[in-house]
Amino acid sequence: MSPLLRAVGERGPGAPATDLEREEALTVLFRTHCADLTRLGYALTGDRGAAEEAVQDAFVSLHRHWRTLRDRSAIHAYLRAAVVNRCRSVHRDRARRVRATEPLRPELVALPGAEDEALAHEASRRIVEQVRHLPQRQREVIVCRYYLDLTERQTADLLQISVGSVKKHASRALAALHDRMGVAP
Repeated sequence: MSPLLRAVGERGPGAPATDLEREEALTVLFRTHCADLTRLGYALTGDRGAAEEAVQDAFVSLHRHWRTLRDRSAIHAYLRAAVVNRCRSVHRDRARRVRATEPLRPELVALPGAEDEALAHEASRRIVEQVRHLPQRQREVIVCRYYLDLTERQTADLLQISVGSVKKHASRALAALHDRMGVAP
């Protein structure tokens, strides 16, 4: 049995877990999923600090609600959804700040860190930049479909929208990316 399954517990839904079992499970989950969740948050926000904070908030929430989890096999999906929702809040906060004060100054926009070095090719950097300029829902769908490699159904479930909306937003986003980058569809 994998350490993750052992740490998450074999007791099933509703069965009490000791605090030690919960701490072990959360430690294994953090080690296993933290990097992927941070990359997801970064892809959605473009800000490493906000991405790390979203992941931290997701794990704090999981810790707080551990005893009430119904399906421990869906913990990764719970964490992903929590990160996506927190990233949405980041965008709402930014929009509120922009409306309340002035347009974002370049020095307030987080610059890419180590991720920029990982994007070795100029074409990859251009795509990432263009995805950041997509409307929020289109950006979320593109990240889920092509970065996380989720199916249309999984994307719909994660974003709490219909499969038809996933298709519509993906189609519009891809068309916009093709137009902006001067590539034939």
